[in-house]
Amino acid sequence: MKTIRGKIFLILLVISLFSLVLMGVVTFISVDMIRTDVFEASSNLGVTAGDSSGKAVETQILERLSSTAETKASIADEKLGKQQTYTQVLANYAGELYANPENYFGKDASPPEPALAGINTAQLLLAEGLSLSELEDEIGLVANCNEILLHITEVDEDITADYIATESGFVIMVDPDSDKKPENIDGRQRGWYIDAKGEGSLIWTDVFSDAMGRGLAITCAAPVFDSLGNFKAVVGIGALMTNLNEEIISTSIGETGYAFVVNQGGNVIISPYIQKGENGEIITADMTQHENPEIAKMMEDMLAGVSSVAQVEYEGRQVYMACQPMSVLPWGVVTVMDVDEALRPVSEVYDSIMDMTDAAILAVDNSVKTALIAIAAIVCAVLVMVFILGSFFSKKLTGPLAHLSRGVEEISEGNLDTKLDIKTGDEIETLALAFNSMTGSLQRHIKELTEVTAEKERIGAELNVATQIQASMLPCIFPPFPEHKELDIFASMRPAKEVGGDFYDFFLVDEENLGVVIADVSGKGVPAALFMVIAKTLIKNHTQNGEAPSQVLTSVNTQLCENNDAAMFVTAWMGVLNIKTGKMVYGNAGHNPPLLKRSDGSFTYLKSDPAFVLAGLENISYGEFELNLSGGDILYLYTDGVTEATDISDELFGEERLKDVLDENSDKDMKGILNAVEEAMEVFVGEAEQFDDITMLGIKFKGRENA
Repeated sequence: MKTIRGKIFLILLVISLFSLVLMGVVTFISVDMIRTDVFEASSNLGVTAGDSSGKAVETQILERLSSTAETKASIADEKLGKQQTYTQVLANYAGELYANPENYFGKDASPPEPALAGINTAQLLLAEGLSLSELEDEIGLVANCNEILLHITEVDEDITADYIATESGFVIMVDPDSDKKPENIDGRQRGWYIDAKGEGSLIWTDVFSDAMGRGLAITCAAPVFDSLGNFKAVVGIGALMTNLNEEIISTSIGETGYAFVVNQGGNVIISPYIQKGENGEIITADMTQHENPEIAKMMEDMLAGVSSVAQVEYEGRQVYMACQPMSVLPWGVVTVMDVDEALRPVSEVYDSIMDMTDAAILAVDNSVKTALIAIAAIVCAVLVMVFILGSFFSKKLTGPLAHLSRGVEEISEGNLDTKLDIKTGDEIETLALAFNSMTGSLQRHIKELTEVTAEKERIGAELNVATQIQASMLPCIFPPFPEHKELDIFASMRPAKEVGGDFYDFFLVDEENLGVVIADVSGKGVPAALFMVIAKTLIKNHTQNGEAPSQVLTSVNTQLCENNDAAMFVTAWMGVLNIKTGKMVYGNAGHNPPLLKRSDGSFTYLKSDPAFVLAGLENISYGEFELNLSGGDILYLYTDGVTEATDISDELFGEERLKDVLDENSDKDMKGILNAVEEAMEVFVGEAEQFDDITMLGIKFKGRENA
């Protein structure tokens, strides 16, 4: 038997005979042994499964309680964290007012107007015996906080009131209760004022019942100091805990489970079973002094920042208790559930497992007997069939293999149109179909790859054209006005993507006035670039129509707000420079402050009161400021892509580093200064990816005498 057919037949015959004989002997011996082992193992498995199910249920209950406590603590941290952030931001802004009063204009502040009841308004309140005229300047300065106070109450429905109380005796408060204010209020006598002043840092009050009957409330307060460290005022944010209270106590934890919140003093302040006195005060005992020392220890650990979960005796019954500390306040969330309820399913599961085990043992016994009989019959039948089928399958197998070999050889030579026609009904036919499918897939893949490559090339070409178009819209010829020797102007813009949202512009309004603009559109890519084109065009058109910067920003904001469904916005700084006199009138719509260098000094940030961004809110009026430039003065404008450039460690390039680079290169021309900043940024960023557009514009005013 030298043919493949003969060899296959002989191999099948020998292997089959040997396997069947061996299988028969081993099977008869092993099945009886397996039967005995299965009986014993099934019994042990039933007991083990019952015990394990109890432990698993207990573990799941503890994990669920811990997870619920952690989730509720996170909810509380998120809500109280916002309130703390509002307080810190307000305190920082008030500190800036007192530290640099010369940088801010006085704002109006009015006493409560009963007709405005129900509307959040800023109200001026004086302590008894104070004169409005004596405090007029400080009131005007502090009134700069009005917009922030109003904004906080508008964006967060949990905030009931926010205020700033000064050491001089007046209070500016925002709430909807203009009709309920007494004639005089002295904020210096309030507990939150005294505590914040005494601590010298941010504080939280205890939870209390809101005076207007709206539920539980809490106040966060922080002191305000001037540049010399002198105490000036206290800011406060009062918020309802209604939503937090509902989320803590409304979640069901089984039939007997519930959650409660413990404050830093160990007292329960939020609970389904909380008690209040006649005056609305919360009545509760100190949980850190609980009669069960294990519970007292868990409460002390939680208030020290350590979470825990355990089975304890609480209120006369055994419960599972989980304690989770909060991060914003030194409070904690506790969840409890009765042990009896938690373990009720365990006995049911155990009984069910044991019943199934008994049934399984009986079924295995019957199956083993049936299998032994069937195996004996099968062995005899197979011995007969091997001789008959061995010859047939050896012949059936070799023919398709030869056909398959020839077809594969043609495919390997590159003829992808070759189709294998093999009808064996087995793996060889499946393999032939797989080869046919593979050739079709290869042909489709080659076609698709060709189409995708062409599409990528088309998109790349279109983006390249878009990049060129955007670059051509920005002034790029330097010097731009050769006839005006009194000016040295240079600018650059490097988008984070193929196209960007930053832009700069400078143009002659007339023979004596130069318009200057730098702006940053929210977002990046094509949408930002389209919005940039609109904003740039509107600003330039209004400026060339002779409008002042304040009028330009106001008009452009109105137009951009129309149909702004994409909710995009623009930060912009623009000014008009009189080339003859050096006088510049400028306005700022939420943009980064530029840096100014006088001829005999170093660069300093040009601080001004930044108005709101363009396209953010309708009906906003923008102010304007004046600046007089002398020969040799330099004005450097930039977008936040410069100061917010980050290295691989996520460290910001920052305002101080930018100022240092400008000072070190201030003796260069404007192109040299901007190139120096860009080189310093590249060294700082290193291998980190550019995430934002980088735009800079610099003007050196030489003056008529140097023209």
